[in-house]
Amino acid sequence: MARAGTAELTPTLMQAHERTAELAKTDGAMRQLLEEVRCRFYTGHPARDFHRDRRMLLYALTWPASWLERRGLTCPAARYRGLLADRLVVIAAHGDPARYGAYFPAYLLKCLQDWFDRHGEELYGELKHIRNALDQILASAKFATTVQRDAQHVEFLAATHHLIRPQRNQPHRVDDGQLKLF
Repeated sequence: MARAGTAELTPTLMQAHERTAELAKTDGAMRQLLEEVRCRFYTGHPARDFHRDRRMLLYALTWPASWLERRGLTCPAARYRGLLADRLVVIAAHGDPARYGAYFPAYLLKCLQDWFDRHGEELYGELKHIRNALDQILASAKFATTVQRDAQHVEFLAATHHLIRPQRNQPHRVDDGQLKLF
C-alpha cells in the first residue's frame, strides 16, 4: 500500500524538482546579467554603490519580460539574455553611464524601454513568426517541456518584475463615515 502512494507522488515530486531546477537556472541567468552590469558599469565605484542599486537594476533587467508577457510572447532564456547583453554593449559603447551616477538603474531602464519602443514591432514579428508557431505545434507533440520551460522563464521574470517594482506611497483615502475632529 505504501508503494502505491509513493508511486503516485513520484511524478508530482519530479515535476516540482524540474520546476525548481528551471527556477534555479533563471536565477543563475539573472545573476550573470547583474554581474555583467557590475563589471561593465560599476568597476570604478565602491561595492556599496552596486548593492545600493541592485534592486532597481533587477527591476530594469526584468522589465523586458513583463513587456513580452503583456504581448503573449515567449522566448528562450538564451535569447532573452542575448537581447539584454546586446543592449548593455550598446549602452557601454554609445551611452554615458558615468554621467548618471546614482541614477544609472533608471538610465538603464529608460534605454531598454526606448529600444523596445523603437524595435518592439520587429521583435514581436520575429517571435510571432510562423516558424515559432510551428515550433509550438511540434512542442505540443514532442517537445512540450522546452516550450513550457521558455514560457515559465518569461513568466517567472515578469512576476519578479512585478514584485520588485518601486513602492510609492499611496495617499490614504478619507473614510466618509469617519467623524471629523474640528
